Amino acid sequence: MFRLIRGCRTVFMGMTVLAFLIAIPVDRALAALVDTQASKTELDPEHFRMRMKNLLAREDVKVALLHHGINPTEVEARIAAMTDKELSQFSGNVGALPAAAGGEIMVFPLGILILILLGYVLVITGIISLGVYAGAKLGANLQKQQEEEYAKTTPYPAPPRVGPVPSVNPDEPWTGAWKVADGQASGVYVFKQTDDSVVSTPESDFRVEAKVYGAMISGAWFDRTRNNFKAIIADDFLSFKGDINSRTFFTCQKIESKSAAVNVKPSGPWAGKWNVQGASSASGLWALKQEGETVTSTDESYYRVRGKAAGDKFEGDVMRLGGNRRDIKFNFVLSSDGKSFDGYTEETTGTKRISGIKVE
Repeated sequence: MFRLIRGCRTVFMGMTVLAFLIAIPVDRALAALVDTQASKTELDPEHFRMRMKNLLAREDVKVALLHHGINPTEVEARIAAMTDKELSQFSGNVGALPAAAGGEIMVFPLGILILILLGYVLVITGIISLGVYAGAKLGANLQKQQEEEYAKTTPYPAPPRVGPVPSVNPDEPWTGAWKVADGQASGVYVFKQTDDSVVSTPESDFRVEAKVYGAMISGAWFDRTRNNFKAIIADDFLSFKGDINSRTFFTCQKIESKSAAVNVKPSGPWAGKWNVQGASSASGLWALKQEGETVTSTDESYYRVRGKAAGDKFEGDVMRLGGNRRDIKFNFVLSSDGKSFDGYTEETTGTKRISGIKVE
């Protein structure tokens, strides 16, 4: 809270000035600057501008401004930029100001006069710029704090790797091709890292512009609009976990090139197409791919499948695409010849038997 107040100190000062303006008899205070007989001359905008310039040239006025944290040069520049209409608005009531008894000038403390001057110049003509400045400063501070937190990130433990291991440059760990292996996305990212900048190449399926902070990159992911993008790399530099708008999450594995991704065929005993029968909520074609212990469905599958395999055991959840958006838990055991499986699903109506035969 106190950090917020410090960040918006300029705006708070302006509001304080407004409060003083409401509480102070402005017309009497201005009488200290101009006497009644000179009021007609004071109504002239150019003369009034010169009067304010002379006032700002006084050493005691400059000291008072600096005491309030205001640069006298900035105030003078704002007065010079004021239009004749604005000056007339400020000086329009001068002719009606009362003089003290005997025609003497009424004298008020300099501090009050400075507050009145600041009230008009810095609040009436500058309240928008003050708010924009304070908001931009606060936003910059928040962004700096966020970047400092990002810089503290460390790589996550590398998952098991199956298949050939691509080359890695520790000085540019983000450079290379990355295939989406798991999650709510698919495709291949191709990055080029230069110092702390990471951008996608024309070969990439997705356009990304990001900056390196520790083990993280943060920036923009472009589709039709700009989206927030973050990713954290593994400690072996062979995979990363991505996040788009804190809604779409996925994991990528590094590959030698994008062309290599096209030629990679699913591997593992659970990879392939299965004709599944038994539970009506999961019957039909399951097209699966296996990378290490992770088994997921492909675009050909009637169902979205996600799970973990351990030898001849496979468990996870399944959901019919375009149908009931409810995940159903399953547990399977592969036959000794690898051509079929048996198991069960756990549904709201109870446990259902299920089996599958490999068709491709």
